[in-house]
Amino acid sequence: MRSKIVKYIFKKEMLDILRDKKTLFMMIILPVILYPIMMILLTQVMTMSTNSMNEKELPIAIKGNADSQLVSMINDNDEKNEKEKSGKLKIVKVKDYKKAINDESIVAYIEVKEDNKKYNIYTNSSVSDSNTAIQRIEKVFEDYKQEKINENLKEKGLDVKQTLEPIVYKNIDIAKNEELAGHMLGQILPFILIIGILLGAIYPAIDVMAGEKERGTLETLLTLPISNLELVMGKYMAVSFSAIVTAIFNLLSIALTLIYLVTTSGLAASELGVGSLDLNKLIFPIIITIICVCIFAMVVSAISMCVCSLAKSFKDAQNYMTPIMLLVMIPSYVSMVPNIELDKFTATIPVVNISLLIKSVLSFKSDLGLVALVLVSNIAFVILSVMLLSKMFDSEEILFGNKASFSFLEKRSNIKKGNMPSVSDGVILYAISLVLLIYVGSIVQMKLGLGGLAITQIMIIGLPLIFAYYIKLDFKKIFSIKIPKIKHIIGAILLWGSAYILVNLSSQILLHVFPQNMEIIENLNNALYQEKFLINLIVIALMPAICEEMLFRGFIFTSFKSKKGVKMAIIGSAILFGFMHIDFIRIVPTAILGISFAFAVYKSESIFVSMLMHFINNGLVVLAMHYPKNTLIKSVENLTIFNPNLNVLTFIGLLAISIILLIVSLYLFKKTKAEKSESTI
Repeated sequence: MRSKIVKYIFKKEMLDILRDKKTLFMMIILPVILYPIMMILLTQVMTMSTNSMNEKELPIAIKGNADSQLVSMINDNDEKNEKEKSGKLKIVKVKDYKKAINDESIVAYIEVKEDNKKYNIYTNSSVSDSNTAIQRIEKVFEDYKQEKINENLKEKGLDVKQTLEPIVYKNIDIAKNEELAGHMLGQILPFILIIGILLGAIYPAIDVMAGEKERGTLETLLTLPISNLELVMGKYMAVSFSAIVTAIFNLLSIALTLIYLVTTSGLAASELGVGSLDLNKLIFPIIITIICVCIFAMVVSAISMCVCSLAKSFKDAQNYMTPIMLLVMIPSYVSMVPNIELDKFTATIPVVNISLLIKSVLSFKSDLGLVALVLVSNIAFVILSVMLLSKMFDSEEILFGNKASFSFLEKRSNIKKGNMPSVSDGVILYAISLVLLIYVGSIVQMKLGLGGLAITQIMIIGLPLIFAYYIKLDFKKIFSIKIPKIKHIIGAILLWGSAYILVNLSSQILLHVFPQNMEIIENLNNALYQEKFLINLIVIALMPAICEEMLFRGFIFTSFKSKKGVKMAIIGSAILFGFMHIDFIRIVPTAILGISFAFAVYKSESIFVSMLMHFINNGLVVLAMHYPKNTLIKSVENLTIFNPNLNVLTFIGLLAISIILLIVSLYLFKKTKAEKSESTI
C-alpha cells in the first residue's frame, strides 16, 4: 500500500465532504450554533416555568374544624413566602370538595378527623399545581407536628434538644473535587461523545460510499492505477477524521455552553462543589479519553462505510444507517446506569466498553489492564471492519449490483414461479418474526403459559409458509423436504450429541461469569412446567422442532445460502436463531445448536434431520422435568448447565468426547462417489 496514494485519496475525499452542505451542517453548524441555542433557550424556558410555578398562589380548602394553630401556621407561612417572593397557599371555602378538586377550582383540600389528631390531604396528582401544593402543605404539617412535639415535651419538663437529638452525626465526604467532577462528567460525557462521533461519521460515510455511486464517480476511481485497499484507506481516513473533529466540536460546544450558563446564573465554582479542582490530575484521564474517542471513531467510521457500501443511493444509505444509529446509541446509555462497571467482560463489548472506560477513567477508577483490553478490542474491531470493507470493495455485485428488493412488495401476479428467496427476504421475515415474538408471543405466553407457547409456535411456522406461498417458492426445495438416509439420521444424532456437550460447556462458562442468570433459567423451566408429560412433550419439544426448523433451517437458511454461500448461511442463520431466544445467557449456546442443525440440513439435504435433533434436545429437557430421579436422566444431567461442580479434567474429557462424536458424524455425512455423481447429474 502506497502512503502517497492514500494521502491523495484522503485529500480528495475531504474536499468532497467539505463541499457537501449536509455534512458541514452536521459537523460544524449543529454542534457550534444549534446546540448552544437549544440548551440556553431550554434552560431559560425551564427556569421561567419553575419560577412561575413556585410564585403561583394555590387555592386549598379545609373540610372540618381545623386547629386554629394549624390555620395560623398556614397563614403565617403565606406571609413568609410573600416576603421571600415564593408561592403561597390560599384557604378558600367550597361546598363540594371532590367536585371542586376535579374542576381544579382548588388544588387540594385537607380533611380534619379524630379531633384534630388525624388529617387526610386530597390531591389530584395528574395536575402540576396539585403536586406543588402537596409539597407546601406537607412542609406546614411538618412544622405543625414539630410544634406539637415541643409543647408536649415542655409540659412534661423534658429538654427538647436532648430528647429529640440524643446523638449528633455528620456525613463527611472524602471524595476529592476532581473525583466529583470526573464522576459527573463520566455519566454524561460518553453519551455526548458517542452521539457526536455518530453525527460526524454517518454523513461523510454516506457521501463517500453511496454518494459516489449515485454521482457515478466510483467507476472512475476504480479505473485508476490504485489498489482497492489504497482507495478504501483513503476514504476511511477521511470519514474517521470527520468523526473525530465533529466529536471534538460537540464537546467544546457543550463545555463552553455549560460555562456560559453557570457564569450567567451567578454560581461560583465553590457552590458547585469543584472550587479547589486540580486540573493537573485530569490531564491523564483526558488524554486516555481522547485516545479512546479516536479509536472508537475509527470503529464507527468503518461500520458506517460497510453499511453504506450496500446502498445504491443517498436515500437508501440514510435508511440503512437508522438501525445502526439505534444500535450504537442505546448501549451508550450504560454510563448512566448505576452498578455497571468496566470489567473483563464489558471491556470486550463494542460501544459499552468505550462508554464505561471513559466513565472509569474520569472517575479515577481505571485499571491499566482493562484500559489495554478496551483499546486492543477496539483496534481489533477496526482491523476486522477495514478488512470487511476491503472485501466488499472487491465485490462487483455489492458495488454495482442491481438494487435489492423485497419480494413481498411485488404483486403476486408479477412474481415468477419457482424463484429462490433473496437475503433481503430472509432478513425481513426474521425481523417480522422477532417483532411478533416480542410484542405478541411474550403477551400470550405470559397470559396463557404453555398454551401461549403453542400459539407462538403456530405463528412462527405460519409466517414462512405464507411468505413462501405468496412469492411462489418451490416448497420442496426451499424447506429441504426429503426423506433422509439412515446414515444421515445416525450422523445427525451424533452431531447433536457433540453440539449438546459444547452447548452445556459454554453455558457452564457463562454461568460462572454471570451466576445471577441461573435464577432466570430456573424460573423459565418452572413457568413451562405442566404435570402432563405428553402435553409438555408436544408443546416444548415437538412443536418447536417443526415450527422453528421450518423458519430457520428452511426459509432463512435457504435465502442466505443462495447469495452468501453455505458457510455464511450456516453461521448467519445460527446467530439469528440464538438472538431469537432473547435471553442473553442462551444466545451463544443456542447459536451453537443452530450451527449443528444447519450443517446437518446442508449435508443431508433434508430438514427432517434437524427436526429430529431439535426434538431430542428439547425432549431431554422435558424428561428431566418429569423424571428427575431416573438414573439415565441423572447421568445426562452431569453434562447440563445445572452442574456447579464441573472440574477441569471433566471439562477436558467432555470436550474430547464432543470432538470424537463430531468426527464420526462428519464421516457419516461424507458423500460417497456414487452420491457425488448422482448429485452432479
